Amino acid sequence: MSDSGESNVTKYETIDERLLNRVIFFTDAVFAIVLTLMVLDLRPPPFNSPLGNRAQMLSMAGHFFAMAMSFWVIGVFWIAHLATTRRLRHFDWLTAVANLIFMFPICLLPFATAWWGQDLSAPFPWGMYCAIMMVCSAANLGLVAAVTRDKGRLMGGITPRDRLYRIVRAASPGVAFGVSLALLGAHQLSLSQFAWLLIPVQIFVYERTLKPKA
Repeated sequence: MSDSGESNVTKYETIDERLLNRVIFFTDAVFAIVLTLMVLDLRPPPFNSPLGNRAQMLSMAGHFFAMAMSFWVIGVFWIAHLATTRRLRHFDWLTAVANLIFMFPICLLPFATAWWGQDLSAPFPWGMYCAIMMVCSAANLGLVAAVTRDKGRLMGGITPRDRLYRIVRAASPGVAFGVSLALLGAHQLSLSQFAWLLIPVQIFVYERTLKPKA
């Protein structure tokens, strides 16, 4: 019975493939849970008429904005993870550990989003939010470096240009939120809260200048 089970694993899915799939499925589940947890901070406001309470509705604007922004940025990280792992052919323990490290700051984002959403004009929660985003970006950068090391042997081989493109793209959220922290330190809170728009700008520039041609 045991021999038959082993033969089925060999025939349909190798141990290497099974471990790799577990890492990817686990990561997708974490992202899904993190995105769902942010909704829990959105509680229906009290109202005393069928038309609701305008002041209470307006008080939720900060939470909605913070959630929408976090949803977008987390989506960027998820797509980046998808791009990093879609060509993986082999399981690797260093990559599994790097992926787990990446998940830790991602799990902190619902907390950071809820705190910042309470008062968008408060400098400290915004600074903490930016710092956590920078840690997420740094952890993602570490994951990309682990996956693409040794000339991309885990991916079937990549060129140095491709590796450079993947690394600088992974660093783009960290650069944007680093600019946010610098502006916050210069007491430019309003500008600081829009520095995240540098993420798509960087990605566009890297696509045009560094992405290897197919």
